Amino acid sequence: MQHQVLPLSLRMTAFLLSGMSKPFPGLTARMFYRMYCTPPAKKLRASHEQLRDTARVEQVSVSSYAFDNTPLSITTYRWGSSDKRILLHHGWGGSPFHFKQLIGSLLDAGYEVIAYDAPAHGLSGGKRTNLVQWSHVLEQILQREGRLYAIIGHSLGGLNAALTLSRKDVHAPRLVMLSSALSAPVFFEETFRLFRIDRVVMPRLLSLIRHKLKDDLAEMDLHLYVNKIKSDRIFIAYDRTDTLVDAQEVTAFLQQYPSIQSLLINGEGHFRIMRQEPVIKGVLSFLGQ
Repeated sequence: MQHQVLPLSLRMTAFLLSGMSKPFPGLTARMFYRMYCTPPAKKLRASHEQLRDTARVEQVSVSSYAFDNTPLSITTYRWGSSDKRILLHHGWGGSPFHFKQLIGSLLDAGYEVIAYDAPAHGLSGGKRTNLVQWSHVLEQILQREGRLYAIIGHSLGGLNAALTLSRKDVHAPRLVMLSSALSAPVFFEETFRLFRIDRVVMPRLLSLIRHKLKDDLAEMDLHLYVNKIKSDRIFIAYDRTDTLVDAQEVTAFLQQYPSIQSLLINGEGHFRIMRQEPVIKGVLSFLGQ
């Protein structure tokens, strides 16, 4: 894993959790879980608001979890009209409008573009969310939409799309993953390392996740499911300088599965990859196959 430096906003949290972890593992697990379920709030740029204003906006109601039928409001966005419909799935703390350049290119190529604010993001309901809920919501969105041409996911959105296509009874002919993590357990392990949280907390956290979410963190790992992804073709784009997704890990993963098409770029990082011309061209080429 590449060397990472915590931003100032997280250093105090890391300091607190690290100091509490050994004497108070249960409390630390609960605090870490709450942090894990709380996405950062981000304000849209003016250009993103303009893009939102061009969309056809709809509120849809879904259930919160497979085990919880509490209604959850999800805001969806549509641009264009075509029988080739593409669903965009943003990442943690992200927005559909971060795909701005890609949306324009997809519309120019004749595709219809669909996107939505994930739970606890944008105009959708909820204050906290997690990967288990993301998968349940995506499953319901796919069931509502019917047959799509492709799904394009960035970061956690890409991982969620791949896991949902593996673990749920849904299908997409094409899957595009941009700077996507491959494993939720690896993310947790790396966060524990960065925060210097004592290992005694991990069993408590895993137990809490099983109790709260009725799922096992170890199961949220694409290495377990890659041959079970219900997608005919897969394309992965990633960056050597990404500090959130380890390029070496992705390269090793791709070497095991040569049927997955890929594009490796250099120097644009985790978030800017979506608006890079080589990536957009690579995505369009893949979609045109």
